Amino acid sequence: MKRMLPLFLLLAAGQAQADSNSDYRAGSDFAHQIKGQGTGSIRNFNPQESIPGYNANPDETKYYGGVTAGGDSGLKNDGTTQWATGETGKTITESFMNKPKDILSPDAPFIEKGRDVVNRADSIVGNTGQQCSAQEINRSEFTNYTCERDTTVEEYCTRTATITGDWRETTEVRTYTLTAFSFSRSGKQIVFSVTVPEAGTISSASLNVITQNYLWNSRAGFMNTIFNMTWGSTITLGGATGMMLSKGQILSGTSCSGNGSCTGTLDDRIFNELTSGRTTFTLTLVMQVKDREWIPRVEWVESCPFNKADGVLKGTECSEPGGTKTGVMEGKPWSLTEACWAYRDKYVTQSADNGTCQAYVDNPACTLATRQCAFYSGEGTCLHEYATYSCESKTSGKVMICGGDVFCLDGECDKAQSGKSNDFGEAVSQLAALAAAGKDVAALNGIDVRAFTGQAKFCKKAAAGYSNCCKDSGWGQDIGLAKCSSDEKALAKAKTNKLTVSVGEFCSKKVLGVCLEKKRSYCQFDSKLAQIVQQQGRNGQLHISFGSSKHPDCRGITVDELQQIKFDQLDLTNFYEDLMNNQKIPDSGALTEKVKEQIADQLRQAGK
Repeated sequence: MKRMLPLFLLLAAGQAQADSNSDYRAGSDFAHQIKGQGTGSIRNFNPQESIPGYNANPDETKYYGGVTAGGDSGLKNDGTTQWATGETGKTITESFMNKPKDILSPDAPFIEKGRDVVNRADSIVGNTGQQCSAQEINRSEFTNYTCERDTTVEEYCTRTATITGDWRETTEVRTYTLTAFSFSRSGKQIVFSVTVPEAGTISSASLNVITQNYLWNSRAGFMNTIFNMTWGSTITLGGATGMMLSKGQILSGTSCSGNGSCTGTLDDRIFNELTSGRTTFTLTLVMQVKDREWIPRVEWVESCPFNKADGVLKGTECSEPGGTKTGVMEGKPWSLTEACWAYRDKYVTQSADNGTCQAYVDNPACTLATRQCAFYSGEGTCLHEYATYSCESKTSGKVMICGGDVFCLDGECDKAQSGKSNDFGEAVSQLAALAAAGKDVAALNGIDVRAFTGQAKFCKKAAAGYSNCCKDSGWGQDIGLAKCSSDEKALAKAKTNKLTVSVGEFCSKKVLGVCLEKKRSYCQFDSKLAQIVQQQGRNGQLHISFGSSKHPDCRGITVDELQQIKFDQLDLTNFYEDLMNNQKIPDSGALTEKVKEQIADQLRQAGK
């Protein structure tokens, strides 16, 4: 065993003794020279011109099932049979079994050189030499990813205060002073009259007589009261209490001198005193007058461009500051005070759902680059959007700089310097897209030829938000999803797998003008390639829509349209990510162990 270990080290060291400068440089230059030539050769390759006896349909085509085939169409079984029974298989087996084993000599020149390299390893590739220095180089590469998600929809209602009011019947006590008496004669009697200014009920009344002369004990009757007038005085009209008067009513009374005997001559003298203004009457009325009072109040007028049942109230703000407003109604002032005269209420009618963007939102290396609305509500609000994230991936490598030469120590530095090429992934993806399109075309036999045909799919969401079968995430945690159909659950899985294109949203059930249920529509495709070509090619490049929300148009792409699509401008990242993830690459650890076993076996043979 002690002899085996040095030999193993010698073998490894012998490889390093080669002229590393020229070999590395030659290999690196050659790699850069041929970079990208493979895809160009594939695109321009014409097998009929280059391969003698080329047959486009050999017997072996039975093993090819297309890019979406799930099995090997019997290739493995036929190969096993030929290996066991065919002449070629037998010859290879016999050669392998009868081949003599190689015996390694410890004194071989390449092993001697290996020992020398081992002894000088630290000075050759380490960081102890005077002319060598180790450095790390880094490179960032940015990749764009497109995804779909629901937006947060905030809508607003306004409440505005308008001032209105009501009339209220009231009774007021008012005092009227009437001096505009008129005087006339009825025979020997003197008639005096005055007009009532307002309707009401008399609480009290008095007549004030002012005169400079004797009124000859005239007897008068006025407002249900009999009294005598001699000199100036104020007479209480007790009989007037309780009288109901109307506005404009004429109140009249009579008087006659000599205690009512009407002497005539004396009445003429008194009449002259009254008409000349030397004697005056003043009537004072205290009345209960009916009136009405205007009581102002606020009525709130609400304006909502949507159904409030669809949303959740998230906040209220005052849009017109409060204060006191005043006015006059029928000559009477009024005032009204409010803390706020107008409000703006914010409702969330749709919560944000990151949908297929969740992985990029969670990745700190990804930033939002662009956003584009996929479809709008009836009120013009964006409900669903396409988002493009730019994600950074860093490549770092270790190099050793010795004099003017650069050595790559870990195999990653060349990537970090020149960048990682996606030519292969893009080329394979484009070829796969064309192959899938060709398969669709061939299946139609030239009749109404279309490729990448999809199907219209729908899901429902209660308008009040209690059940949303169109959610892009959180399907395992929402009890409201129990009522979702199997088709809706399958649609959710297709959305997760990026097989759909969102078309729109519409009200599917309405009662008395109120929407009770909404539906969303999608075009669902059989593969990511179909989804990419439809969304980016048909819609993005050719600007052919997917129809309306109620009637999605998920038709296939015609041959003419297919020829117009620029496949080199399609972002096929979603597809060739799956392609690269599905590669069957042998485990590096297993390969290392296999090599160790083979070397150890050879060393054991050499020691015998």
